[in-house]
Amino acid sequence: MITPNELFVKVERSFYKVVCSELKGEKIFPWIIPTNKQITGSNYSDWKKDIVPLHQRSKAAKGKGYTVEWRSKIINGTKQSIPAKIYFETVGDYLHFIERDKDFNKIKEAQEVLVTAFPVLKDWTESNPRLLLSAHEIWRDIVKVCQYFQAKPPPHPFYIREIPIEVHSKFIEQNSTLLKKILDILLPSNWINFEETDFASRYGLKKVNVYAQIRILDDDLKPVLGYDEVGLTLDDAAWLQWIPKNVFIIENQICYLTFPKVKNSVAIFGEGFKSSIMKHIPWLSKTNIYCWFDLDSAGFEMLDLIRQHYPKAKSFLMDESAFEKHSNFTVENNYRRKELPHLLSDELLLYKHLQKSSKRLEQERISQQYVLEQIEIIFAGS
Repeated sequence: MITPNELFVKVERSFYKVVCSELKGEKIFPWIIPTNKQITGSNYSDWKKDIVPLHQRSKAAKGKGYTVEWRSKIINGTKQSIPAKIYFETVGDYLHFIERDKDFNKIKEAQEVLVTAFPVLKDWTESNPRLLLSAHEIWRDIVKVCQYFQAKPPPHPFYIREIPIEVHSKFIEQNSTLLKKILDILLPSNWINFEETDFASRYGLKKVNVYAQIRILDDDLKPVLGYDEVGLTLDDAAWLQWIPKNVFIIENQICYLTFPKVKNSVAIFGEGFKSSIMKHIPWLSKTNIYCWFDLDSAGFEMLDLIRQHYPKAKSFLMDESAFEKHSNFTVENNYRRKELPHLLSDELLLYKHLQKSSKRLEQERISQQYVLEQIEIIFAGS
């Protein structure tokens, strides 16, 4: 015999499914709950333990909740009432029993706010009750932001924090994922750059300039820049009239600053995933690119990312030899599973080994002497 607590657990799992049906106007009530209605034991005392709690929590006793349809049965010569069917007559009975009346009302309120402002969102709201509830307190501000973007075509002459909307300055950044879901439905497709995931780029806002930090590794190239090292906006970097033979994209700043001189070469500081900005610099496609990143998940993901734009890019000091020679400097690291289709076979083997061993080797832990030796090996005679 199912207990009231077991019934609660069973039906509470269906909360969002039930809400979806209600929002769509589907009629699922009365809702019969498949349950084990067999009583246990062999005497009245045992039956009472099953039947009495079930009655005490029912709609008949509480005024709301599940309904038990009883039938009579002769057991050991005694006529007893046992449950034949358990069901919820209305959505109100169901919500009262699982104590989620307030959550349901919040979802309905959120739907009303959104659909009143944007009728086209009706189908979306019907399929996303969980999101309606989790963002219940901010929907009115979401509407304000969406109304602004719906009324004004791009490009927008504002940075993301200076848009004239009555929300706090970080609101859009903090809720960009949710806003993108809504704006992608509301806005004309030609107002959206679907290739961009960054909010500002996707919807035509002004962006803070990203700088390519470039360091000359051969004094013969210095006249092109006029300096040993410069920080240029991507647009300015793209206009450079040069094609160095080799470009080293280096993740760590100290490694970038201390990288040895190499004939006809430059180094670019590729801190973190900022290395993806290199796709905006066209002359890179005509150079030999060497990528030196940490031996960890992020490092190999960066390498994979760069190869999406520059398939011939090579890795530098991201091999088994470098890892084994400096293995005493490795640290523990947690890896997330991710497919990296642009890694070469030896790189992929090392990547899987790092995942299995939960180890990482930061590039700054590789000795400067080893860097010099490998440069000499690769570029000897060039």
